[in-house]
Amino acid sequence: MIAFARGLAALALTLGFLLPAPAWSQASGQGEVEEKNIPIAVTQVAPGLFFMYHHEESNAAWMVTDEGVLVIDTRQHPRRAEELLAMIRRTTDKPIRWVVNTHAHGDHYFGNSVFKREGAVFIAHRDTAGMMKSHFGLEMKRRQGYFRQRQFDPKEVSVVLPDITFDSTLTLTLGGRTVELVYMGAGQNPGDTFLRFPKERVLFAGGPFSRNSWPNPSFTPSITTWVDILRKMAAMDVDIYLGGHGDIGRREHVLQQAKMLEDFDRGMRAAVAKGLSREEIVRTVRFTEYQDVRNWYRMNLFVNSYYHLLTTGRPENAYP
Repeated sequence: MIAFARGLAALALTLGFLLPAPAWSQASGQGEVEEKNIPIAVTQVAPGLFFMYHHEESNAAWMVTDEGVLVIDTRQHPRRAEELLAMIRRTTDKPIRWVVNTHAHGDHYFGNSVFKREGAVFIAHRDTAGMMKSHFGLEMKRRQGYFRQRQFDPKEVSVVLPDITFDSTLTLTLGGRTVELVYMGAGQNPGDTFLRFPKERVLFAGGPFSRNSWPNPSFTPSITTWVDILRKMAAMDVDIYLGGHGDIGRREHVLQQAKMLEDFDRGMRAAVAKGLSREEIVRTVRFTEYQDVRNWYRMNLFVNSYYHLLTTGRPENAYP
């Protein structure tokens, strides 16, 4: 295991995997907001286990073994997936054997076609597979601004569904390495899949955990359950937590996100209990104590989505 003592940023530099990531503006409903210009970094968090952190978009990871490569999530357009494949090829020329999609947000699986071409077998939870089919149109609609900004052709995106699905747990063995796929219930999304690397003491947590980053609550059926899952994660025999967004985390970062979501839930419930209208809540409930967290500028959208859940009993983007 690679120690944290010298800092993970320095570790990424030693691997020679810092890539330029130009800043881009995103419409927030409150004017244009520019994401931080943080270069893409690839860090070897354990022998043969690599994590790609992309602050502006989504993360990915891969494990290199003697028998081939396991990839976790494929980014949000085939062109981004080609970049990911090029990064993998800087670490190994072994074949791509498996791809695991942790959840059904397009920025984590719209690059699947590139890895299908490479001959990978795809794995996901059964609810993730269902959401890939039922929510594809929604996910394409949510990504149109991004495609325009990057001049990526939406027609290049196609749905590549999993070849294998599972319900609660699935253990993979590749080249003598073991990976445990675990489902603990719907956190951010139905189908949220964790990948635990027991020997390496690493957990890839997909949708439910994003270090120092506000997650989208429009898919969750219960923030209470989501928080419970985060606390169970923090109790695992794990040293390193890798999220779908945000940099490499440790146990305290998981607990920080649990508290942030609890505060969000508590504040929203209090506002609804006062009888405030949707418009009043969106305008006045800001959670400014968390304004330094990535994506805070989208708070009006998050508040609007969670108001829908609290007042209707169903997520804004419900499944099924």
